[in-house]
Amino acid sequence: MKKSILFVAALAMTFAACQSNYDVEDKTVATFEEAAISPAAPQSYLAFNTDTTAYLESGNFVAMQTVSYGGTYVAGAVVTNITDTTFKDYQDAYKSIAGGAKGGKNYVVWYEDGFSGNAIKLKTPAVVPGMYVCNNTYAYSSMKYGDAIAGEPFGEDDYLLLHIGGALDGKVVDTEVEFYLAKGKNIVTEWTYVDLKQLGTVDAIFFTMTGSRTGEWGLNTPTYFCIDNIGVK
Repeated sequence: MKKSILFVAALAMTFAACQSNYDVEDKTVATFEEAAISPAAPQSYLAFNTDTTAYLESGNFVAMQTVSYGGTYVAGAVVTNITDTTFKDYQDAYKSIAGGAKGGKNYVVWYEDGFSGNAIKLKTPAVVPGMYVCNNTYAYSSMKYGDAIAGEPFGEDDYLLLHIGGALDGKVVDTEVEFYLAKGKNIVTEWTYVDLKQLGTVDAIFFTMTGSRTGEWGLNTPTYFCIDNIGVK
């Protein structure tokens, strides 16, 4: 009996490993490894420096990035390969608290400013299996240690919630996926898989965020998070 259990467990682990490798190699998955981050700057990020909306393509997906005020303000998707997790101030925002990508070198730090309308578009409408999500260093530091804007470190009643919605032909689908980036003192520090199949067939994915640290102008907790391997099973 014990041998049978071990065999089944080993078989399940082998299947999971093979499935994961296959999925990440699927050309429809957005890994952002194609992003042209300079090889001479292995710890850097890709943000355009003019007032524009850029479109970053990977797999079946196109992630939007809006740059304003002469390149000083960037919302939406920023591709980064930084593995360092130290945080001093907001200029250290383009870092994953997990220390780099889920797989490969590149990943996305997303800043949801609440009004730029950035989204991740699909080249071909599809059911998106899922993606990996993690906190960035800026949001993590604010929640873990507190800051001048958000106040004290997170307590048991605090939370930061990511809402993931979808749209098809310009119409928002009825279902949304919710993922807690932090709940109480439990703050996500590892890449975590988020299942998106319940959104159904979509041609765009968009994000909103809610949380306990809300003021007159919205959330006081930094509204940054990290994404990798969009479309992975």
